[in-house]
Amino acid sequence: MSTSFVRALLPRLLPDARFETTRPLRKTLFLWTAAATAAAIFASTVVSFFFETRSAKREAAQTIRAKLLEAETQAERARENLATIELYERRASVCRARSAAEILRLDATPPDAERLEELARFLNLDEIDVVDENGICVASWPPETRGFDYSQKPETADFLRVLDDPTLEISQPLRPNANDSRALFQYSAVARRDAPGFVEVGLRSDRTATVRALANLARFIGSFRLGKNGRLFVFQNGVLLRDETSTAADNLDAQTPDADFLDAQVDRFPTDVVFDAHVDGASCFALARKSGDCVFVGALPKSEIFAQRRSTLVLIFVANSLLFFGLFSVVSLLARRLVVDGVLAVNRSLAKIVDGDLAARVDVATSREFLELSNGVNATVDALQGAIDEVKRRVEKELELARRIQTAALPSVFPPFPERREFDIYAENRPMTSVGGDMFDYFFVDENRLFFYVADVSGHGVPAALFMMKTTALVKNLALSGLPLPQVVAQTNRYLAENNDATFVTAFFCLVDVATGRLEYVDAGHNPPFLREPNGRFREIAPQICLLLGVVDDAEFESATLDLAPGAALVLFTDGVTEAASATSSEQFGVERALAAAEKSAATPDASAAKIVDALFAAVENFADGAERSDDVTALAFRYDGPKS
Repeated sequence: MSTSFVRALLPRLLPDARFETTRPLRKTLFLWTAAATAAAIFASTVVSFFFETRSAKREAAQTIRAKLLEAETQAERARENLATIELYERRASVCRARSAAEILRLDATPPDAERLEELARFLNLDEIDVVDENGICVASWPPETRGFDYSQKPETADFLRVLDDPTLEISQPLRPNANDSRALFQYSAVARRDAPGFVEVGLRSDRTATVRALANLARFIGSFRLGKNGRLFVFQNGVLLRDETSTAADNLDAQTPDADFLDAQVDRFPTDVVFDAHVDGASCFALARKSGDCVFVGALPKSEIFAQRRSTLVLIFVANSLLFFGLFSVVSLLARRLVVDGVLAVNRSLAKIVDGDLAARVDVATSREFLELSNGVNATVDALQGAIDEVKRRVEKELELARRIQTAALPSVFPPFPERREFDIYAENRPMTSVGGDMFDYFFVDENRLFFYVADVSGHGVPAALFMMKTTALVKNLALSGLPLPQVVAQTNRYLAENNDATFVTAFFCLVDVATGRLEYVDAGHNPPFLREPNGRFREIAPQICLLLGVVDDAEFESATLDLAPGAALVLFTDGVTEAASATSSEQFGVERALAAAEKSAATPDASAAKIVDALFAAVENFADGAERSDDVTALAFRYDGPKS
């Protein structure tokens, strides 16, 4: 820094200062001070240049290494995801084939294209074929493959093995569809349940095709960006991969790197060590990483790496100059005291409010603006608290009304038939929330036949309660109309399945003749009830389980019969009993504990139905040990005492 430059700069920096030439000591001291300051700034700039260069190179290596590791990880993950998805799709395809075979068995009519089309929509299939014992397709959807001989093609002849071994389930790898070669299909086959032959199903696999495309390394590397102008190369078995599907504007690898880079032996690239390379005529830092048969190479232009260095050096120079005047310290102090402290205080109070503490107050009065902000926030929170309280009161009132309506819909007077001495019956419902989806009912359909059941609606809360009340009314009206028990259940299922695609019901229906002890029952996918035998031991009834209610509108239901001896007892319950969780462990109450509780409560033949239900609920509560219910809990006990003497 020359003396003339200092003389020209001083009047601009300090216009009010007076520099007398008659005092050379002051002038010399100022000049030496200015020179020392300039030297300090120059020295700090040189040191910063050295450290910034080393730091930029180290950061470039870390950036390239992280990108290469990310590329390697993403490529491996894409391959693993593809294998996993293909495995799950094959399993899902076999499950759909089993479901199709079972539905065709339940359907008494021979399969045709219209029925198979309906079945394909129900099971979300794109193709379904029914093949006889000779390997000829007798029915299909789409109908073009009807009459096709499966022995004509190797891929279809593979399914003929099911004819020799009906227990065999075949799921083939993805292959093109016969009518659309661009579409990949998952084909599976299982033996028919209604006749000799097998059922083949086809499912379009668009998701696997997408993942397969993403797993392609050549396409994969085209979507990676390394800095602004960096490049990512992948050599597989010594060959540079390129994405042929992307345009040059979208693919950084669309252009070929310099010949000296390509001519280098890939195996001679140093791994995890930064080396110099020329790509597209630019000098770069490069780093290579080997993974199996691939070598991932990343390159960053030095101009991009050191661009930050130049801006950093300029910033350091300007900052050192500003520190000469001490302005930064003053401004920082004022900003912190007048603005930052107030903003932080407001944010701390707002964080408490956001976390749910609506009693928190904002109290910042460092300026009039902050005071107005604090008053506005406090007024808004008070209004919000009032609105929340009002909504909470309204919701609680509506839930209480719903609870009363639901309680009124269930029997609540015990004993319900005091004049009858042939039996004793008792039931209780404990919903998880104010209302629930469990239900029970009992009533005489004529002088001697008592109808009773326990059912469970999927879900919880108000929607389940509304569906429960609809189900209760349907069952009672149909049962009192005199229909046989299987038809009562089938008609209930048909009405519940109308315009319903989200809710279903499990139920166990009983119709007992109290004069003879003959019990007829239908199990619609419900928990098997407990039966007390003459020896006093309880066991599960294992009837033929029918479909759930509300799923398939034309489902058929079959009943079974059982002769009750005097002293026999039947306990019906929902899965809220066996699936009750303990607060101290991850175990569930389970069937064995429920059987033990029932046997303990009914140790004597004259144990009342209420005693059995109360003992079962007490055992569940003791096991839960204070844990919140995860489901509604309902139980019904029926004790048969024999015909009236």
